[in-house]
Amino acid sequence: TFRGMVQEHSFICYYLSEECYRNGTRAYLKLHPTAKYQSAKANASRLLKKPSVQQVLKRKMENVEKC
Repeated sequence: TFRGMVQEHSFICYYLSEECYRNGTRAYLKLHPTAKYQSAKANASRLLKKPSVQQVLKRKMENVEKC
């Protein structure tokens, strides 16, 4: 769904930001501040396992390494 894609994109942006520095749980909590820590941990893990998220992260990491 479109909403899921937006959530994935936002999650990836937060995940790669300096504030969260590749911490999935922190990134998820930024998107969902009322979530409990354990829920954020589980959902971040679930998002990071998605092939679409992995592809985008891989592409973005390759671009960062080229700089």
